[in-house]
Formats: sequence, C-alpha cells, structure tokens
Amino acid sequence: MENIVVNGCRQTWISYTDGTKQPGPPVAETDDDLVEWVQLLARRGNTGREFSHASPLLDVALADGVRLAVVGWVSRRPHLAIRVHRLVDVTLGQLTELGTLTKPLGAFLKAATRARRNIIVCGEVNTGKTTLVRALANEIPPEERVITLESDFELFLDDPRLAHRHHDVVALEARQANAEGAGEVRLQDLVPACLRLNPDRVIVGEARHGELAPMLEVMYSGARGSMCTLHVHRPEHVFSRVVQLGRRADLGLGADDVHLMFGLAEPLIVYLERDQASNERFVSQVMEIGPPADSVEPTRNLVFSPGPDRRATPAGGHISAALLDELAAQGLDPELLKPSSDAGGWLR
Repeated sequence: MENIVVNGCRQTWISYTDGTKQPGPPVAETDDDLVEWVQLLARRGNTGREFSHASPLLDVALADGVRLAVVGWVSRRPHLAIRVHRLVDVTLGQLTELGTLTKPLGAFLKAATRARRNIIVCGEVNTGKTTLVRALANEIPPEERVITLESDFELFLDDPRLAHRHHDVVALEARQANAEGAGEVRLQDLVPACLRLNPDRVIVGEARHGELAPMLEVMYSGARGSMCTLHVHRPEHVFSRVVQLGRRADLGLGADDVHLMFGLAEPLIVYLERDQASNERFVSQVMEIGPPADSVEPTRNLVFSPGPDRRATPAGGHISAALLDELAAQGLDPELLKPSSDAGGWLR
C-alpha cells in the first residue's frame, strides 16, 4: 500500500506500489464523523493544527511516515489523501536494487554527499524525491550535526529508529498562523534561524515559496553539503523555477541576483521521473551547476543523461575537473563515469 484517498465517508481508494488501484472500505458512518476524526488527528500533530470553517485546508505529518492532506468546506464533501512513506530507513544501495539508481549513479551520489556537494533533488509530485533525500542523508557521517526544515515532518531523520545513522539531528517544522492570524513561522524564517544552531548541514524537505533564496545562501556560505527538494515539471525548467521562488522571498532579488546565488552554491541537480504504467521511480538526469561565465545564467554540465530506458547514464566528459577530483578523493572510480554508449540528452 502506498496512498489512500477518501472522498466523503463512504468512498475510499487504495493505490499500491505496483500502480494498481482498488476500492477500500468506508472510513466513517457520516461526513461529520469523518471531520471529527480529522480534527482529532490535527490536534495531535506536532504544531496542533486547526481544521475548521476558518481553516479548511490541512496538511499534517502523522506517526510512522504517514502524511495526511485534507480539504473541507470548500468542496461538497471532505476529501482526504493519506500518503504512506514505506522507505523511511533507506540507502542508496537499496534504491539501486529497486532500479531508482544505476550502479554508477549510486556510487557518484555517495561520493558527492561525502564530498559535501550541495544537492537539489527535482521532479514532479510522487516521484520519490523525499525518499532519495533520506537515502542521501544516510551517507552523511553520523557524527555531523544535521538540521532538517519542513512544512510537514516527512524526512524523520530524528526518528529513534535511525539513531545509528544520525547521532545529532534537529528537526524543525513550519507553523501555521492560529485563528487570530498570529504565531506563523515560515520556512524562510527557519532557514536563517537554523544557522544559529550550528549545523554541519541543512536539509529543506521542499522549497515551495520564499525559502529557496536563503537556502542557496546557506549552501554557498553556511553549510556546504546541504540538500533540498524542488517541484519541477521538466528538468530544463529548473532555472526558471529557481528565479520564480527567489522572487517569492521578497528580498528585492532580480533574476540575475538569483542566478548568481544559484551558480555560487554549485549544487548538483538530480532529476527524478515516474513511469506512469509501471509506477517505477528513477533518476534520469544529473547536472552540475557552476557560477555564471559567458552569460547571466549559471554554467551547467550534464553529468548523467537519459539512456534508452530513460534511466541516468554517464554523459561522458561533462563534469568539471574540480568535482571529479573531489569525487575521486572520496573513493569514486572515474571509470564509472565513462559512457557505455552514446546516450544523448537535453543539454548535450
């Protein structure tokens, strides 16, 4: 089981990992009973969120890797989406076995994480971005201090079950305003605040609003080796998306300013896809980003490009000498980055 959606008290649909979808049993006697149950769950969340006529949208993380999204009063009936995170304690090796990563890519990402390269994981909804970030985080040396920032807890790096992987974790969650409009704490407020807690690395679960610009500043000067996820429909849209989110920070940043911040952070962009037919998730492309050179946009090297099956294949030669040296120092065999065939790609 992967996802459950509820349309009113009587209709339930269950989606499974193989992509199939089956009807489920009713979840309550009446819609009022369903709303009362949701309100109870909302109050039990970390920040005690409200679900009412005044706050008809709810997004809350529950225990054991479950996320609940609810809409009510702006629709004819209450609608729920329950997302189950199956892979909480996951490794790059496991994702390689599942087919999300190829062996060269798994070795590359392991070395890049150990080399403290900033990483931005991109893709559409439900492509496995959070799962990949968890696996990347499990390559961080356990003694490093990691701070996670999320709209709703989903990474669970502070879970006692992961204490053997992460000894020093601070998990921070944004907070919505109360019914009087007070008490809001935004992710973009938490990003600069977390630097005063002395992190070795910062992980933002998802950059959706104005937090990307301060996060790029963290990647550049505050905590190298940090990570975040980003919703992007196509990999070539990442630059426009970064500018869009940078402007939402209300810091007076123009497109050139955001491009410069993006380039100076020198992140690796890892793009995930999902096969609609098989429901398989996999990385299809990896880009290396660098400071602007001949134009205002950051430089970019396509390190992995889509192969015949769309999975990431070494692009051959498209990597900076500095990055290659850093990866080699972490034990990566450069031979793994040589293409087995001419794979092509959108930036080649």
